[in-house]
Amino acid sequence: MGLDDDHTLNRYRCGRDGDHLMGVPFECDLCSFRNVSGRDPAFGNRKDLFTLTAIRRVSLDVMWAREPATVAGNWARARADFNMVSNHLSLETGTLLPRLGNPKLEDRVGMAVALATVCTSLRAGRNTSQVDTMRRTQTWYGNAHDAGTGYTCQTVVGLDQKKQYLSTSHTFGKWFSRFMRGARMRMGMVRRQNEALTSPLVLGVCAAGEDAWRQSPSEVDRKMIEDTVCFMLIAFGAGLRGEEVPLVLLEGLLTFWMSTRAEPERYMMITLKGRFKGEVDSRWHVVPISDQSRSNIPFRLWMERLVYRRVKLEGRGKGWVFESQPDVRAKFGRYNALFRSLITKARYKNVRLVSNSCRSVRFQPLAVTKARSSS
Repeated sequence: MGLDDDHTLNRYRCGRDGDHLMGVPFECDLCSFRNVSGRDPAFGNRKDLFTLTAIRRVSLDVMWAREPATVAGNWARARADFNMVSNHLSLETGTLLPRLGNPKLEDRVGMAVALATVCTSLRAGRNTSQVDTMRRTQTWYGNAHDAGTGYTCQTVVGLDQKKQYLSTSHTFGKWFSRFMRGARMRMGMVRRQNEALTSPLVLGVCAAGEDAWRQSPSEVDRKMIEDTVCFMLIAFGAGLRGEEVPLVLLEGLLTFWMSTRAEPERYMMITLKGRFKGEVDSRWHVVPISDQSRSNIPFRLWMERLVYRRVKLEGRGKGWVFESQPDVRAKFGRYNALFRSLITKARYKNVRLVSNSCRSVRFQPLAVTKARSSS
C-alpha cells in the first residue's frame, strides 16, 4: 500500500494539525457533550456513548470540509508568522493569537442540530442519497427557529430591491455549512437521472402500445393503454411536465377539435386549466401539437381513440381528460407501471432505443427538449 492509498483510507477518520485554526470553533468531544446535554456523560449509558460517537463524526465532518493541502498551508503559515513575530517583535502571545474555546456552557455553533442531522443519515432513503435526506432536517430546523423566539425583523435590501432576510439560526452559520459540506464530501452524492424521451423511443412505445391495444379483449385494459400512451404523447409533443398533463380539460379539447381537424395543416389544440409553476392564479393554457411531424409520431391516431372513448363510449363532454375516478384528476404515477411495461417491450424489440446507462426507467414526462423541435 502506497502513501497515497494510506492517506485515502484515513480521510474523514482523524483530524489534522491545524484543523482548530480553520475559521470555525472547535471543542473536544467531552466539552461538546456538556454543551448540548448540560452534564457529563455516563459511560455506561448507551445513548450517551452513541452521542459521543456522533459528536466525533460531526467534528470530523466539519474539519474535512477543507482539503489537507489547505489546512497544511494555513497551519504552516501560522507557525512561520508566529515564530518570526516572537523573534523580532515585543508582543505578548495573547495579542497575536485569539483565545480559543468557549468559557460558557452553551451550544454556540449548532452541535445539537448537527447531531440530529447526522443521525438521520442512518435512515434508509428512497431514490435519493443520505445527503439529500439530511438536508431536510436542516430546513425544518431553520424554519422552526425563525418561527420561535429567534425570529428577527432585520432585512438586507440590495440594489435590485429584492429583500434578503436575516436569521440567527445555527443552520445558516459558517460552522454548520462546513459540517454539511464535509458530510457531503464523505458520503458522496447519488444521482439517478431519468432517461430522456427521444422520437425513436416514443415511436417504439406507440408500437408496443398498438400491439397490446389490438390484442387486448378488455375495454378496461384498452382504456388504460390509450390513457398511458396519450399521456406520454401530450407530455412529449407539448413539452409539459408530468404534473401539468393531468390539467388537460375535455371541454377545451373538444372546442377546437373539429376546427383544427379541418385545417390544411392539421393539428390538435391541447387545452389546460389550472395553476402552473411560477403563476399565482388559475388560468387557461392552449398548446398546439401538429398532426404531422418529421418523426411521424401518431399523435392524431391515439388522441382520436381517447376522444372517441370519452365522448361516444363514456358519454362525457367535460371534466378532466385523465381521471382516476369521476371528477378526480389522475396523477401521472397512475400510468407508471404500464409505461414501464411498454418501454420494456419496445426495448426488447430494439435495445438501442434506451441507453445502457438507463438501468431503471421511471415515468416522469420527462426531458422533452426534443419535442419542441420535432413537432
